[in-house]
Amino acid sequence: MTRYLLTGATGFVGRRLTRMILAGGHSVTALARPSARAQALRAMGVTVIDGDLRTGAGLGDAVAGADRVIHLAALVKSRTAADFRAVNHHGTARLAGALAALDRPPRLVVCSSLAAAPAGGPVSHYGASKLAGEQAVREHADRLQAVILRPGIVYGPGEPALLPALIPMVRIGVVVKAGFGPRHHCLLHVDDLCAALLAAAERGATLSGADPSAGVYPVCDGNAYDWLDLCTALAEALGCRPPAVLPMPMGVVHGAARVAELVGRACGRVPAFNADKAREMSHTPWVCPSAGIGAAARELGYAPSIPLHRGLATALTGG
Repeated sequence: MTRYLLTGATGFVGRRLTRMILAGGHSVTALARPSARAQALRAMGVTVIDGDLRTGAGLGDAVAGADRVIHLAALVKSRTAADFRAVNHHGTARLAGALAALDRPPRLVVCSSLAAAPAGGPVSHYGASKLAGEQAVREHADRLQAVILRPGIVYGPGEPALLPALIPMVRIGVVVKAGFGPRHHCLLHVDDLCAALLAAAERGATLSGADPSAGVYPVCDGNAYDWLDLCTALAEALGCRPPAVLPMPMGVVHGAARVAELVGRACGRVPAFNADKAREMSHTPWVCPSAGIGAAARELGYAPSIPLHRGLATALTGG
């Protein structure tokens, strides 16, 4: 039985990964803040350590005895770059430092993002903070076996942002697209991402000071989808006619993001569509590098098994 430590176990990917690990007969310890979702993990048989990567609380207890560590915790929306850095950079640095200080550090898998390394460098505060987190882990490469996965857009049952935004527009028959011209994106189903994370926990190259590409794996389903491709596939899954796609000038997109943030501030929340997300929407394409997922296939045995049309159907039914 392998003892896994998960950060971010209460999130969209984390809950799915936890169930997969438990189904395989292994144990899960989760570092999590007190919440109803943390209580639900306990009911599943997970050992939950109350803690927070922002402060390092609970981290020492959480890392003790772990065989494998999968780091999923991340801040995905915020009003400020400082908030992103507090979790995605400094929180990751705390975790890597705590693991490297152990007599026998467990293997670490970090779930990063394509947003960390587009051509020309990160375009958003989120992407910059994820890249800084990667670099913080790399600083311990002499002591810590670590692997970084950079997934494209992850979807599936319980996904909280993309599909909830798209479904109402697809049902109406008109979907807004940021900018003009082709916009391509890489996607992967959450179960394929979980399989890649578990594979990286067992095999593959690890980070190296001598080779910046070693131990870093972009992952997606192997395709690049235009916005119309995605919306048409979603319409088919919903039983709707393919929607019309309405391009919006990026100036309008940025203006709408500012308005959304003002409304969110008045309501005491950060909206999923915000200024940082608009920065990412201005960039194209969001696809795996030209080498694609070849390294992940060769070194991790990664083989995405869920095509988009089937993945969207399961996302809608909660399967």
